[in-house]
Amino acid sequence: MKRNSIRIKTLELIKNSSGISRAELAKELEITPAGIGKIINKLLDEELIEETAEGESTGGRRPIILKINEKKIGKILGISLAPRFIEIVVGDINGNILNEKKYSLKKRLLEKEHNILELTEKLIKRELKERDDIKIISVVVNGMVDSENGISIFSPHYNWKNINLKKRFTEKFKVKVFVENDVRAMALTEKIYGSCKENQNFVVMNIGDGVGGSIFLNDSLYHGYGSMSGELGHMVVKRNSSEKCSCGKKGCLETEVSNVALIKKITAQIRLNNYSSLKNTLLEKGSLTINDVLRGVAEKDMLTFNIVTDAMYMVANAIDVIISVINPEKIVLLGEMFQNKFIFDSLANEIKKITLDEQYYEIKRSEFYKNIYEIAPLAVVSYKIFKEME
Repeated sequence: MKRNSIRIKTLELIKNSSGISRAELAKELEITPAGIGKIINKLLDEELIEETAEGESTGGRRPIILKINEKKIGKILGISLAPRFIEIVVGDINGNILNEKKYSLKKRLLEKEHNILELTEKLIKRELKERDDIKIISVVVNGMVDSENGISIFSPHYNWKNINLKKRFTEKFKVKVFVENDVRAMALTEKIYGSCKENQNFVVMNIGDGVGGSIFLNDSLYHGYGSMSGELGHMVVKRNSSEKCSCGKKGCLETEVSNVALIKKITAQIRLNNYSSLKNTLLEKGSLTINDVLRGVAEKDMLTFNIVTDAMYMVANAIDVIISVINPEKIVLLGEMFQNKFIFDSLANEIKKITLDEQYYEIKRSEFYKNIYEIAPLAVVSYKIFKEME
């Protein structure tokens, strides 16, 4: 193992532990006590780590426990650029959230790319003015993202292309900046703080206003050639569909099963005078929400039930492709609809019908569905902060 790789691995072991000794690090890394001593002394000199309490003795001197020096890293300003809102959080690499604010995006703001950029910069400037301990900005954005170079390649919801967020924010605010795709950040959340800590191969699928996916292979986040991996929402699942996707294709998963797609289909059928228990809600409010759709499922409204069931059939076929190609240990589902037990169980049963008995996998709902946009930017930093030293 190269010296710098050992250094990075040492930092990550310290970060991922609740406290670890030199002897434990030497054993984990399979190097001599003298070797780990040199690395630790260097990290202490740089103030990246600190010595804290003494551990329990196993017969000799009580070992000194090492931890990451969080003051050196500083606080993180997390920015989640979602389709309909911007979430701002202040937190740390352990996933602790100190403050959070949410700003709704009106349609007029989405008409020009610079409206969103200017608003985001205004919000960042305000937070940096209020706190002097923020040393990192972590931006999570919908659409295709080149995270290495910090470029938002394409955001269908913001109508922008090739915006170098990393360069723009680094130059403007003079702090370290991370940029990542929203669903890849969700996968990092599951890996760092969630149910996939022990998994090396898993997939996260998020169904909300859009549809996205992220892949973790051999214990590493998979970006694919040109950072284009995980675009599950643009997998064509209905070739005879008349619905055109923002990507230009027809019949994409996003145009068939997203919250927006389900609401659009149900609304269209009600306006064609098909019976639904949601008709009065639509007349009173003028539009439906995903919670109305879930209520329709709970009330066993046949129109809603049939549209949602058809959507889950398409999701099941998409997941079958993922299982056949990647064979992940676990598939984690994010989205309000999966919190409905009937929908989740129906999807799991549909997948079971079309997969092989020999394909072992676990399907699980994410525990972060309520606060994923708050914690995801923190997970990005926690995963990448030391890797970028390589």
